[in-house]
Amino acid sequence: MRPSNLRKNLAHAVIAALALLLASVAVPPPVARADTAQSSLVVQTDRGRVRGAAHRDGGRVFQGIPFAAPPTGRLRWRPPRPAERWPDVRDATAPAPPCPQLPLTLLPDGGPVLPGESSRTGSTTEDCLYLNVWTPARTGGRHLPVLVWLHGGGNAYGAGSDYDGSLLSAHGIVVVTVNYRLGALGFLAHPALSAESRGHASGDYGLMDQQAALRWVRRNIGAFGGDQGRVTLGGQSAGSVDTCAHIASPTAGGLFQRAIQQSGSCASGGGLTPLTLGAAEQRGSHFAASVGCAEPTTAAACLRALTTTELIRGTGPGTTSLWAPNTGPRILPRAPLRAWAEGRVHAVPTLNGNTHDEYRYFTALNVDLLGGGPLTAASYAALIGLEHSGRAGAVLHTYPASAYPSPNLAYSAVNTDQRFACPARSDSRLYRTRAPVYAYEFHDPQAPPFIPAPHTPQGAFHASELVYLFPRDAVRLTPAQRRLSATMTAYWARFAATGDPNGPGAPAWPRYTAEGDRVQVLAPDRTAPTTGFATDHHCAFWSPSPVSGGAVR
Repeated sequence: MRPSNLRKNLAHAVIAALALLLASVAVPPPVARADTAQSSLVVQTDRGRVRGAAHRDGGRVFQGIPFAAPPTGRLRWRPPRPAERWPDVRDATAPAPPCPQLPLTLLPDGGPVLPGESSRTGSTTEDCLYLNVWTPARTGGRHLPVLVWLHGGGNAYGAGSDYDGSLLSAHGIVVVTVNYRLGALGFLAHPALSAESRGHASGDYGLMDQQAALRWVRRNIGAFGGDQGRVTLGGQSAGSVDTCAHIASPTAGGLFQRAIQQSGSCASGGGLTPLTLGAAEQRGSHFAASVGCAEPTTAAACLRALTTTELIRGTGPGTTSLWAPNTGPRILPRAPLRAWAEGRVHAVPTLNGNTHDEYRYFTALNVDLLGGGPLTAASYAALIGLEHSGRAGAVLHTYPASAYPSPNLAYSAVNTDQRFACPARSDSRLYRTRAPVYAYEFHDPQAPPFIPAPHTPQGAFHASELVYLFPRDAVRLTPAQRRLSATMTAYWARFAATGDPNGPGAPAWPRYTAEGDRVQVLAPDRTAPTTGFATDHHCAFWSPSPVSGGAVR
């Protein structure tokens, strides 16, 4: 394939595929309470009673609980407002709709490229600020640790209802999965929106929604058997990037006591690095023009008059389907790396890591399925030249096609290391200066894939670890994989409980130090620390230079 054809074939695919995965005021004391015992299916929240359902494992699940008012009409592109009270018992046995997003049915056969109902259906429903709560079968009369989970999807796709919290809750924790505004509805900054804001800033509405959900947890989780003082905020891909942002957000103070970041950095490059307000407003202006709202004086009203379908289909110069947070609004006044340098962060114990073969999924999608076929040695070199310009020679010397089973896998290794593995290590090295860090790498070479990939063995691809934490009915793990799942869910639950994943009967997981540089390998045949992570991923090569391009989680 000639380089010119490669550029043409991959240009649209790179934008589309990267978008897929990549990606406060004082509150009064809690007023929510359980109607009877903690095992009751009817629970009193601060807005009204909800009725959940018994889960097949004996626990409870409450779905579609509103944590904020519908962000519709005049509330579009405004901070979330409190939900209205309801007089009767509200049915909480079915999930609410996902926030507006396009369906991800991009495969040649029309199938979705990600698991989860939201990827298949998409959504045009702006009334979407709901959460789901999973509780274990027995609480022992104690208030239990809480994990609040932020889904991935490039801040443009996904839903809390795509995640089944039963495996984790079975270890004695309460799991909360959250919807938040996505795409332009969740992250659009624009001069006209900034002008009407009290803070003269715009964007980050999705982050505001996530903090509203955390404040709901602080007020209400006791009614579900949870401990408002032991909340872990975690997420994968864009959910990890957003978790990273909340660590640096002054308005998130006191809302969580530990953090989990899975395959997504905002502080060390390689991820959805926050834009400045000015840059975000410029992109927002391009977006507004693309949907017919170019006139500055009428842009805000014009944008609010558009349908959700018009907004989720909108693109423009300088915009893609990805949406990153931006600095400038009160929620994120300074870049996370600067916040760390100035000590203006919530330095909490953090469990942080990545998968061994992150980018193989994107290569399978971009190159094999949407880009016209596998790379050759020549087209691999041409693509590296396009993406790395003046540094292409050094990249090809470090990652020669001849050193890998195929050019596809060489290209995957470049992007895994540059965009995921080495930024995760940099985060661990940064965070450990102020709080305990436990670093991991998921490494199951036979993890169940999402999509067919005839030319790219996907190995431990981006998001492959999720089914080991959040089960999917359609996926059957092998006995060895089920044992790994049990080990991982126990680690995650113990970390949520204590800030330390270690416990009786589990392989020891050392605390991360820069001197030891030990990362816990999570594999079906081996759960143990390694000191070879930096060498395996060529982190000495990537660390001296800023990451180019930017990956999406």
